[in-house]
Amino acid sequence: MRIAFLCTSGLDYPSPRGRWLPLARRLAREGYEPHLLMLHPTFDRLKVRQFAHDGVHCAYVGQMHVYGLPGERRHFGALELASVSLQGALALALATVRLRPDAIHVAKPQPINGLAGILAARNGTALYVDCDDYEAEANRFGGAWQRRVVAWWEDRLPQMARGVSVNTHFLYDRLRCLGAPEQRLRYVPNGIDLERQTPPDARQVAALRTALGLTHHPTVVYLGAISAVAHGVRLLIDAFAMLGKHLPTARLVIIGDGDDRPALMAYARARGLERTIIWAGRIPPETALTWLAVGDCSVDPVEATPAAAARSPLKIVESMAVGVPVVTGDVGDRREMLGDTAGLIVSPGDARALADGITTLLTDPTYRAQLAQGARLRAEAYNWNRLACVWQTLYQIGASSL
Repeated sequence: MRIAFLCTSGLDYPSPRGRWLPLARRLAREGYEPHLLMLHPTFDRLKVRQFAHDGVHCAYVGQMHVYGLPGERRHFGALELASVSLQGALALALATVRLRPDAIHVAKPQPINGLAGILAARNGTALYVDCDDYEAEANRFGGAWQRRVVAWWEDRLPQMARGVSVNTHFLYDRLRCLGAPEQRLRYVPNGIDLERQTPPDARQVAALRTALGLTHHPTVVYLGAISAVAHGVRLLIDAFAMLGKHLPTARLVIIGDGDDRPALMAYARARGLERTIIWAGRIPPETALTWLAVGDCSVDPVEATPAAAARSPLKIVESMAVGVPVVTGDVGDRREMLGDTAGLIVSPGDARALADGITTLLTDPTYRAQLAQGARLRAEAYNWNRLACVWQTLYQIGASSL
């Protein structure tokens, strides 16, 4: 079975790299022929646009709707954005038609790849949609009309599809309320390929801690987008300012980049945290587990918003895989992900509660060790080997409805 995944971003972004690529690798091992058709943030500069990745056929076919990677992005004006978006949709549609797939899986119900999927499926090819976020609530838009357009596609496209995969219970329930038949929905949270992504070598972790000056410091790690809108980095900074009064030797390593990074760095300096926070910036994806492992705990700071409830944090799964307990807010599926054995759940949007949770783990090594062991065991439930089996039933149900 040949499957075309239509992605509006590339492997430098979390969802293609952490969700669709590892899933496609697993499908390839099961005899499927997966193709990732993607848009790239600097398409005009690409030297290699097609390549194979462990049985997955990958191709960049057009320009993404923003130019440049997070932290150095240029947003297009309204007319240019419309032109780039239409060209991207047509490029994805044309590449899909040329493949003649048995199934088209739109990776996020967005205008560009949504339109591409509809155009390419006009010959009767089965159309599926994967919902892994709530884009209309999570993004910063240049105008209200942009948000309305994104919201329309998020609401309507899943109802047109033969089957829909979602990564959170929030999105599952949301689509049911919008009228998507329950038998066509599949809950597949974000996972990790435990066969490929093994715990890092202890010597590498120790060397990185030494290089960062963390040898004698209790350490907290945040890995993700540096955003004041979609992610609670400002909340984390506030929590660390409170925590530092009682644990002045504690350090926070913030890994990642984003458009809000300069403003958040200035905010941290204003809170007196310039020597407490290490801004690591963007790292090679293959080193993510090593960076997470330098922490005594990791943190997923969240507000109680629909966007947070719709997110299945990859950082939580990866942190569990390396035995680093997690502190996060009680929003969406996070309590279910951690259970009682892999971390601490605190009140969302509460800097004091977040600071207290982090303090508990940093000051109680016995409890932290118990959670570390539980985290490793908990990660098994999020192995892509298991999750891909659920994903495959979506295509089986789609075939039976013909």
